[in-house]
Amino acid sequence: MPDVLRSRPVYGTPGYKTLLGRVRSNVRALIRKQLELPKQEIAEIVKANLNAAKFFAIAAVFGLLVLIALVVFLIALIAIFLPWWLSALVVLLLCAALAGLFGYLGYKRIELRGPTRSINSLKETVQWAKARLLGRSAS
Repeated sequence: MPDVLRSRPVYGTPGYKTLLGRVRSNVRALIRKQLELPKQEIAEIVKANLNAAKFFAIAAVFGLLVLIALVVFLIALIAIFLPWWLSALVVLLLCAALAGLFGYLGYKRIELRGPTRSINSLKETVQWAKARLLGRSAS
């Protein structure tokens, strides 16, 4: 009989206040973890793309050098038929028009989005917590 007495809990069954306190602290911890998830997700995305961004930067520098050489070539080519200052003006206006056009097209195609997995997960957690705390079914 002494074994049976030792196996019983010391405080008995916890009350509703204790259980609700545990649920509340667990839900807080879960939501805190859910809020840390977007930070971690964004850090992973940045880390994965940082190396590629370095190579894109080097390629952009060489591409800029190519464009400068092309502009000088176009000015010299047009200068065969027009004065130097007028050929430079023509190439300047052409480059400005192309820059404006491609800038506008890029602006129309830009797509900004956040960490969607984290946002959806947080919404599900909040919905689950509300359902549990208010006594409704999760479905």
